[in-house]
Amino acid sequence: MKHLFVILAACLAAFPAFAKVAAPPFTEAVLPIGSDLYAVAIGPGGPGKEFGSDATNGGLYKITSGGAKIEIPLSDGQGLRNPTGLTEIDGQIFMVDGNQILSVSPDGTVTWRVTLKEEGVFLYDVEILNETTLIVSDFGRGVFVSVAAGSGKVQPYLPDVQIKGLARFEIAESGIFAVSWGADDAWDSALHLVSNSANGAKATMLTDGFGNLESVEVIDGQVVVGGYRGHKAFPNTKLMHVARDGTVKPLGTAAATKGVSDMYFAGSSVWLTYFYDAAFERLPARTLLSAE
Repeated sequence: MKHLFVILAACLAAFPAFAKVAAPPFTEAVLPIGSDLYAVAIGPGGPGKEFGSDATNGGLYKITSGGAKIEIPLSDGQGLRNPTGLTEIDGQIFMVDGNQILSVSPDGTVTWRVTLKEEGVFLYDVEILNETTLIVSDFGRGVFVSVAAGSGKVQPYLPDVQIKGLARFEIAESGIFAVSWGADDAWDSALHLVSNSANGAKATMLTDGFGNLESVEVIDGQVVVGGYRGHKAFPNTKLMHVARDGTVKPLGTAAATKGVSDMYFAGSSVWLTYFYDAAFERLPARTLLSAE
């Protein structure tokens, strides 16, 4: 635990709160490791050109405390196409990229790369279930899969659950909070709670009316969602708090951005990734939650 606090303290010192930092174009998510941040970006082609593409324009980057953006070449030479999510266990980075899952060291050494060959697969987010198991969301098929951190072996996870447009998710004590992406001209994105019991797993829609939700995070016990077109009642907000009864309230934080693609909460800080703005920002959790 002491080691964790040392790593977190180093990262907080390197990236002070309220400091918006430039990121590579179309960065989907950032992850603090030690005094640096790591980021995945889908490349210069951007949305509409890169999603579903075989061109290796995507990349894994290290962003230093001085703001340098260093692309990390991968040792297997295969590159990245559409990386959208990353996490880490003991310094080892795990990424999802289209229909692939990768285990990579911070210097770019690829431990394993697994390809899912089923039709329609598009992997979106990756989270830690425990020290040996990752959970991955499959946007294309609307399902979850589990992945062995050591070998990359993929298995179905909660196979009875299917959420159309499944994007990012967060594992919490009460279940999995997951957001779904909807049509670009409708208010049909939603927040779901996936629960598992002796009677089986099920997904319950907690509330809808959002426009193009992409991210969700549980921050100090509070559920926060982020996206690109807000909510039908708050169309100009990009970040919203969702109460346990489904009530939605806008958060003033991130109002000036074009959208929040990812959130990462650690210690007392939240990192927000601004996809179209090619930037990220670290905020104190209490500041973000009080910005209603």
